[in-house]
Amino acid sequence: MPTTQEIKRLTFLFVGWRILLFLIGVIAPLVLPYKPSFPYYDEMLPHYSVPQWIYSWANFDGVHYLTIAEKGYIGTGSIQAFFPLLPFVMLHTMRMILGGHFNALITGLFITNISTLLLIIIFYAFVKKIRNTRVAWLSIIALLLFPTSLFFAALYTESLFLLLVVAAFYFAEKKLWLWAGLATLFASATRVVGVFLVPALLLELTLQEFNYVSVWKLKSKKNPYQEMSKKFIQESVIFIKENWEEITWILIGALGAVFYMVFLDINFRDPLYFAHVQSSFGNGRTTNAFVTYPQVLYRSIRILITARPLDFKYWSYFQEFLAGTVTLVGLFFAAKYVKFSHLFFALAAFVVPTLTGSFSSMPRYVLVCFPLYIGIGELLHNHKKVGIVWILVSSALLVFNTLLFIQGYWVA
Repeated sequence: MPTTQEIKRLTFLFVGWRILLFLIGVIAPLVLPYKPSFPYYDEMLPHYSVPQWIYSWANFDGVHYLTIAEKGYIGTGSIQAFFPLLPFVMLHTMRMILGGHFNALITGLFITNISTLLLIIIFYAFVKKIRNTRVAWLSIIALLLFPTSLFFAALYTESLFLLLVVAAFYFAEKKLWLWAGLATLFASATRVVGVFLVPALLLELTLQEFNYVSVWKLKSKKNPYQEMSKKFIQESVIFIKENWEEITWILIGALGAVFYMVFLDINFRDPLYFAHVQSSFGNGRTTNAFVTYPQVLYRSIRILITARPLDFKYWSYFQEFLAGTVTLVGLFFAAKYVKFSHLFFALAAFVVPTLTGSFSSMPRYVLVCFPLYIGIGELLHNHKKVGIVWILVSSALLVFNTLLFIQGYWVA
């Protein structure tokens, strides 16, 4: 883990970043009119007795998490699309720590912001272990200045989820598989893509333990492929026997999603109800069939060509296109700096949202593709001039996106 001095510096960075975003929220009404484009904003948010520049951090999906925390999943529209861990933590934090006398919005923002602070601490430790101290610091800068990092500060699951993802890989790196499995369990109860930590961690375990070299160094020249197959099966059996406990802990990680699916099956007669209600949110999503990435890319380009006028909505289309293309390039650039298990999870988290046929919300979804920050950190380290340009452009986009989000305009 980081030293006490490093934790102080990381905390200072977090506080500075959060103050900056709060100041942007304060001046936002002077720059843009307040035009919320999401339901229930007038029925819920103003009633929490806090200024608009504070309650606006619960805009859009934040309203749904507040609803779940206060009313549950039954009889509340299509909010079953949102997984339960964040509202569950909000509810029990309010009950156990605050004795039931609570402001759900403040409680939720407290949880997500504390999660962000813990995230940058453990992410720093993780990158420092797999790369070096310099890249670790630059990766934290890349994370905090990412164009849509504002969602780490909002009442969304991004900070809590990425904290659990990085924790799972960090524990796996230290071979603490029980803790890696628990982090995975909570992650899969936070976002559906959390289940991809299971194959990613199995791959990580394999990379740590499995002896691939002996499979290829075969002296027999007679029927080498059959010999390789036999050798692979033999070593796989040995691998499972020797690592059955670690494998069990990893597989338990899927139970977070499984428990939620059981709940949906009992109450809505559909274990995949969280996916089937996605189409009710619009944004070009479909739940009837998977759509391939080239098809989604074509649709996005077509929208950019035909959509008019060139307003804030068009900006969201353009930013979704960038997130759906540049991020993929960035992940392949980062591939040489991270393990294949890390890249596997990031690619799964990237691809799954596109299967609904749209790049909608991709600027937010890609926030959990953590190898991207490591790749940017390496870029800042090795190409300083390019890094300065990235910092300036990304910071400007972060400010602009924060202004839009606080004033109720769709960002992601």
